[in-house]
Amino acid sequence: MDYNSLTLQIQNYVNRSDNFFISQIPNFINQGIGRIYSEGKGIGFEKIQVGNFTIGSSVITKPTDWKKTISLSYIIPDIPPTVAYVLPRSYEFCRAYSPSNITGNPVFYADYSLPPLVAGLGQLFLSPTPGVAYTYQLIYASYPQFSSSNSTNFLTDRYPSLLLYACLLEAIPFLKDDERVAIWEGLYNRAFKDFQADNISRFTDRLSRREE
Repeated sequence: MDYNSLTLQIQNYVNRSDNFFISQIPNFINQGIGRIYSEGKGIGFEKIQVGNFTIGSSVITKPTDWKKTISLSYIIPDIPPTVAYVLPRSYEFCRAYSPSNITGNPVFYADYSLPPLVAGLGQLFLSPTPGVAYTYQLIYASYPQFSSSNSTNFLTDRYPSLLLYACLLEAIPFLKDDERVAIWEGLYNRAFKDFQADNISRFTDRLSRREE
């Protein structure tokens, strides 16, 4: 499945091809993804960004599809290497903990934006400011950028039925008394349970390994 085939499936399922309905399909798709994200509490939407701290810079630019930070860590290349986790705090706390002109190993981070930024982007503020360009790993909940030009994501690849039924449910106000609504709700709920069980298992397993 991709964005265009999903659009066609929605039209075929509801048997609507009028221009007004077609113009609303992008909204149904975005709302369908939002439904899955909200009901799944973001689990399953995790992605990883790997990079290197910039010496003397107290910020990391968030990925464009960032929704929520799950964890931030970096590797200290000792023998054996050590993984250090950076803990979330408020921006004010981070500034008070370590002035920006003091460098060291980051201990805390804060979600932070400093204008001017490219639209849609933000930053994570590190405290202390990195003094070494350690490799970091940012695990975050993403929100898929899904359109005809970004035509696939993990939902289309792994859970296409779930995405389709979520979009159909979001189209209910246009369908009104469509007798298939109850069927779609049942199919969505069944697909969502499979999605939730699959991803909660992965999420719990990852947290267990991290906390050992």
